[in-house]
Amino acid sequence: MILAAGFAGIVVLILLGVPVVAALGTVGLAQAWWDGLPLSAAAQSVYHGLDSFTLLAIPLFVLTGEILHRSGAAERLVRFVTMLVGWLPGGLGMSVVASTMLFSGLSGSVNADAAAIGATMIPPMAKAGYRRPWAAAIVAAASGTGILIPPSITMIVLGTVAQISIRDLFLAALIPATVVALAKGVVIFFYAKYVEPTGERVEVTPSALGRAALSAMLPLGAPVIILGGILAGIFTATEAAAVAVLYATLLAIGYRSVSRADWQTILVNAGRISGVVLSLVGVAQLLAFMLAYDQVGDELARWTSQFTGNYLVFVTILMFIFWILGALLDGIPALVVLIPLFLPLAAQAGMGELHFAIFSLAVFGISLVTPPLGSASFIVTGLAKIRVVDLIRPMLPFMAVMFATILLLAYVPAFSEWLPSLVR
Repeated sequence: MILAAGFAGIVVLILLGVPVVAALGTVGLAQAWWDGLPLSAAAQSVYHGLDSFTLLAIPLFVLTGEILHRSGAAERLVRFVTMLVGWLPGGLGMSVVASTMLFSGLSGSVNADAAAIGATMIPPMAKAGYRRPWAAAIVAAASGTGILIPPSITMIVLGTVAQISIRDLFLAALIPATVVALAKGVVIFFYAKYVEPTGERVEVTPSALGRAALSAMLPLGAPVIILGGILAGIFTATEAAAVAVLYATLLAIGYRSVSRADWQTILVNAGRISGVVLSLVGVAQLLAFMLAYDQVGDELARWTSQFTGNYLVFVTILMFIFWILGALLDGIPALVVLIPLFLPLAAQAGMGELHFAIFSLAVFGISLVTPPLGSASFIVTGLAKIRVVDLIRPMLPFMAVMFATILLLAYVPAFSEWLPSLVR
């Protein structure tokens, strides 16, 4: 009853136009007041939720992405990827997916991917004959994969909340992310070849490809340093983020493409984005604390325990809860609240912690790009200058691919657990 009332209050506030962070904080404080707890207890729960060395990686990765974007390094990556696949039918669309695979490791945010890649690629796709709703759907679908690509901010938050090794999470996500990206590329190729032929053809010569590769070589070093350092055990996620900031700064200085005013903008943007993300984490921790204080977890466990013996029913319930609340709460707050509640129940149902974590991330990824609720869908429709409802139909083939990946993750544990098992 308390859980239903809390989520109903959050949804009502969001529908009234209240920002998500304010809606979560209001409901959490209201519950603390109702239970007679001092406000200091609420403040302490927020503080302890943010008092994590691992979470320090979030502003550092955001800063890395801002520097690389402003310095033109991200643009060099996009140009190189376009050279590699742009000559194929649907090549520009496939380059969006491939660029997102690279850029997600630098921005760490689904919405940042949608904004950066969309602003860069939607105009040339429209010029090449892509209908604007189809171009927007490609960008949205590609950005939805970003949540599974290290160093995803959402993945770092999940590892912190669930106390799961960040390195193991990164490894577990690599195969599912690659498979779903390739599947989206196949969808784009099929549509460009047989359904909606497009007029783009990127002329690729060995010299042009060589120049693009040389231009992208140093920016490609950023994800290599981040992932290589973490997976080899040289860095923690936070240390890798600090090294990435230094590397990106040296690139920007070497390119001489960032002015003094740009540095100010970079720092302000990174601070604003980090503040939003960490504020969401903090107030979501308050809500999670109140749910624990009111023993909602015990009530939920009693209700859900009747399904843990039936894996199919349990996974179906889990998927729809995460899908709907992930869209309403913009991913991270839903993760902070739901993961601690459902992790023990998933273990009872037979899901390992890595299996459950990657499955949850995949569901949150699809929730963030599901029109008309997903936040990324609003970003790409704004860039494409179309209505959100115009995005629903072209998103269907991509939603089918993402849903198939979720089913594969749910019923084939090795899909996410095999790679981490090799390096233990």
